[in-house]
Amino acid sequence: MANFYQKLNEYYRDLRFKAQSEAAENLARARKNERFKEIDNRLSDIEREQAFAEIANDNKKAEELEKEKQNLNAEADKILKSMHLTRRALSPVYACEKCGDTGFMGSKPCSCYKTALKKIAVGTVGVNLTDTPAVKESELTGENKVKAYRLMQKFADKFPDAKRKNFIFLGTTGTGKTMLAKDVAAKIAKRGYNVLFLSSFELNNIFLEYHSLFDADRNFLMSALIEADLLVIDDLGAEQVYRNVTSHYLLSLLSERELKNLSTFVTSNLSSEEILARYDERIFSRLFDKRLSAVITFSGKDMRLET
Repeated sequence: MANFYQKLNEYYRDLRFKAQSEAAENLARARKNERFKEIDNRLSDIEREQAFAEIANDNKKAEELEKEKQNLNAEADKILKSMHLTRRALSPVYACEKCGDTGFMGSKPCSCYKTALKKIAVGTVGVNLTDTPAVKESELTGENKVKAYRLMQKFADKFPDAKRKNFIFLGTTGTGKTMLAKDVAAKIAKRGYNVLFLSSFELNNIFLEYHSLFDADRNFLMSALIEADLLVIDDLGAEQVYRNVTSHYLLSLLSERELKNLSTFVTSNLSSEEILARYDERIFSRLFDKRLSAVITFSGKDMRLET
């Protein structure tokens, strides 16, 4: 658990360091201009002189200093503009201006804290879909494989409003299940949706970590899975089944996503009968509910569609 919060602290530390470093670099660059340097130094002196004038109730002096300050600021802005800089760029620009990238406002967590907690909780699990090569229809063989490809393209185009929310891809190794699932996931991710594509092994590890935690923050470990616009579980059945963990949390995850009307894809080398035997009837019913799910069975160079 300590490591979990250590990563969170490091996340905020890195954000602050980035903002502060960029500001320091911009200021150093601006101060290479001798006139800007003179103005910057004089503005610092004016701040002190204004404080003394206020203490002494010297209104005339205060007004003179304020006028000088305004003139110098105007001149400094022109110099900065010529250098493609702004005065705002000379101070740290934090990702969260409310808390200054600390995660807290006073003693209370900032609104950004929850988002950061989710990000750190799940970490870097899953497949990076950014560079996923697109599947081309011309490269596919078999009429049903082309039909399935077109069905997935329609799903991606209509997402998240497609009538059928879930797809189950079944078949032996090397028949194109993962390729097609990754292709549609990448297309949906490129449209700006939150897509999580991970193996059953990675998913099981998240379940194990969640099971080992006991405080309220452990809920963030599952929330990214539950709330993803599209969740793809690849190679279900390859993971080790842990008692009171695997099936228990898989059922909870599928149930929560169904309640939220969110889409889930599952690929597996197992048949539907083997999935029923390996897990339990409740998980089977969530996966193969014909109201919500379509099953595509991949066999050799061809595939069979069951809706």
